[in-house]
Amino acid sequence: KIFGMTQTNLIRKHTLMGMASALAAFFGVPLGGSLFALEINNRFGIEYYEHTMEAIFSGTVCLCVFRGLAGLSLGSIWHIQETPLPKANYETVMLGALLGLMGAAVAAGFAFFHAWNMSLFRSAGLLDNAKAVPRALVGAFFLLFIGVLIPRTLFWGESEFQTLATAADASELPHVFPQLGLLGLEMDTFGTAMCVGFFKMVAISFTVAGGYRGGFIFPFFAAGAAFGKGLTFVFPAIPPVLATLSIACGINVAITRTGLASPLILCALAGEPNAISPVLAASMVSLFATTYMPFIRSQVRRADVSHLHDEEAVADQRKIYATPAAEQRKVFEPSPTKK
Repeated sequence: KIFGMTQTNLIRKHTLMGMASALAAFFGVPLGGSLFALEINNRFGIEYYEHTMEAIFSGTVCLCVFRGLAGLSLGSIWHIQETPLPKANYETVMLGALLGLMGAAVAAGFAFFHAWNMSLFRSAGLLDNAKAVPRALVGAFFLLFIGVLIPRTLFWGESEFQTLATAADASELPHVFPQLGLLGLEMDTFGTAMCVGFFKMVAISFTVAGGYRGGFIFPFFAAGAAFGKGLTFVFPAIPPVLATLSIACGINVAITRTGLASPLILCALAGEPNAISPVLAASMVSLFATTYMPFIRSQVRRADVSHLHDEEAVADQRKIYATPAAEQRKVFEPSPTKK
């Protein structure tokens, strides 16, 4: 209204550019953050493809301006293992696909649990806006109960991924007393790592059900890090960076439907360029394995693009190919303007 824009496509383009700018600055990954803004609107791929270049451009500019003003550098923030991941081969790509399928299974379990959890809040009448405070108090009770038992479920910052992926001591958890929790839990076995990952997912569900505003992308990343690290206790031959990134990507892609952005963000933040192929495989497997499971209800299919099978388009194409060249030129050449 301020700038007098009325064209839907123009408003959409500027909206996506704004989203890309914010998410690129948030993640610290220009390409990954920009693609996330484009993918998060729909359930399967980038449907607003005509605005891709503008979104990436605005995301890159915003990230550079933000980091420059803040005096921050661009680069990885996680250090998961001492030696970098070697070059990928078909075995690591297949392993990444398998780990992505595991992440998809975890996400499916979360979706069923969250639906059940929301049904309890709905049956108690807590989803009414008039009961926002009781709803928040119920959510806070369960969050605090879980947090007192397992403090690792309390932290949703991006730095938590490294803490869980490396199974760091509880003494490295900031601002928590007691840091071990009432259970005295250290994430040093398969069982304790699975416990952290499981209750992390439960905490995410109660946060959303309690009506607390905020993202759940990094929490899903952190849960995936816990599950991946737990897997390395049973199978030490699996590189920790591959296990944590692939399962985290599988979970997040199944929920957010961001099949291209998630692997780029994870690999960039971990500083592991050689992990992109197996993590991308994990992403694609999770994306296709959970097509039946739309989690974010606001994700819709684009109305101005036909998603039907292109039988009519194929028929038109065959008709054009069967038309003489002179007639084809008449079809594609613009008609002369009338004076």
